[in-house]
Amino acid sequence: MTKSGSAVKVLFVTTELAPFSKVGGLGDVAGSLPKALRQAGVDVRVVTPAWPGVLEKVSSLGVRTTTVKAKVYSAYDWRIHSANIIKATVDGVIIYFLNSEDYSGSQYPSQLNFWTASPFAVFCMQALELKNAIDWEPDIYHCHDWTSAFLPCALAWHRHYRQTGGKSIMTLHNVAYQGIFEPYPFLEASGLEPWSFNSSTMEFYGQVNLLKGGIVAATAVTTVSPTYANEIQTYESTRELSGILYQQRSKLRGIINGLDVKFWDPNGDKAIPAKFSVKDLKGKAACKKALLERAGFDPNTNAPVIVCVSRLVEQKGFDMVFNAAGQIAETGAKLLIIGSGNDWIEKGIIQASEAYPDSIKLFKGYDEPLSHLMYAGGDIFLMPSVFEPCGLSQMISMRYGTVPVVREVGGLRDTVFDVDRPEGGNGFTFQTCDVDGMMWALRRAVERYNNDKASWKKFMIEGMSEDFTWDKSAGLYKNLYEELMQ
Repeated sequence: MTKSGSAVKVLFVTTELAPFSKVGGLGDVAGSLPKALRQAGVDVRVVTPAWPGVLEKVSSLGVRTTTVKAKVYSAYDWRIHSANIIKATVDGVIIYFLNSEDYSGSQYPSQLNFWTASPFAVFCMQALELKNAIDWEPDIYHCHDWTSAFLPCALAWHRHYRQTGGKSIMTLHNVAYQGIFEPYPFLEASGLEPWSFNSSTMEFYGQVNLLKGGIVAATAVTTVSPTYANEIQTYESTRELSGILYQQRSKLRGIINGLDVKFWDPNGDKAIPAKFSVKDLKGKAACKKALLERAGFDPNTNAPVIVCVSRLVEQKGFDMVFNAAGQIAETGAKLLIIGSGNDWIEKGIIQASEAYPDSIKLFKGYDEPLSHLMYAGGDIFLMPSVFEPCGLSQMISMRYGTVPVVREVGGLRDTVFDVDRPEGGNGFTFQTCDVDGMMWALRRAVERYNNDKASWKKFMIEGMSEDFTWDKSAGLYKNLYEELMQ
């Protein structure tokens, strides 16, 4: 509550929003956390760009919209940028989609420079100006990753906005992406004071680093798991940025992500052929059979099915997976992977599937219904990440009774606990970032699945019984908001 006793007003400033413009975990969080915050008593709203196809997606999902009479304006690069405001309400949360030619390009440009970074600066300033068009002024701007990091920078160093005294929170979903580009002509065009570009603020080896600036300028900084909050302060994790994060540690805290448990629910999921729950697991066998048929494998096999649902990028450790293809095949398990990403990783997995066609299958690309079937039909979920800020896939897999095998890093360490601990656990974990470590954990999982069905059922129930709702984390965010209002 604010000093006046009213609810804290928070504006989520995000360039991704599930289910309308989701690319990764940021979109999931931005789509589900505001709902939990609203239930916790926070007056939260969301502003996001209407990227190409977004408004069509809104319409296709049957979401009603209205156009706000007033437009929102911002001054950037010596001209006025305007956007129409399309208002929608989803699960009680008000969303403002900003519709403008500024957002007609790529949601994540392949190359970052002044021109491709400009839409994100324009968006942040329009978020700051939104209050003038909607007659609602936030107490706190809650920003997410480098794409909205310009907003805290503007509140700290912009010739106009630094006079407003606004408060901001910077949430780091993945510090690997920082928004780095050449400073000319950005500094002059953006309206930032010249002294905002130095080694203590947003300058980074002669370039602009928007995420660094946002971390320094924000009133508070959060990241998406307690372990990741500690890891990013080390050089091994974030290299040259680690020093800034260590300096800013007094305002840094880790709050684990949650799930939209109504969406990820095996007992109500319309994308899977049979429903099941922690009290009645029978439907999971039907899901496994359907998945094996989809993959072209024997649907009646007794072999464990290992699944991966992921972007095929270096962060996710897939070089370990295709380098271990022969060893995985020797276990007798079936490995099914769905995703797309780096060419060299895709080629490595394709070559592995060609070498072991009876054991390994790649579903290339993004297929939402198939991903649900993978979670529901798998026995083991493999997630050998090099680093993992939080991770949602391991939580989803446990919701669907698919036992995770993960590396002890970031949010994986905070959510998956090895079953061979004295106190028990909900998955299989390993520490070393190599094939030997991964296969040590994976072989234990396959052996336990094959030879100890009673224990395996216990592991499944343990995972399905975990509380992955947003309730606890939303309460921690609410506490943070209220602290900042004191």
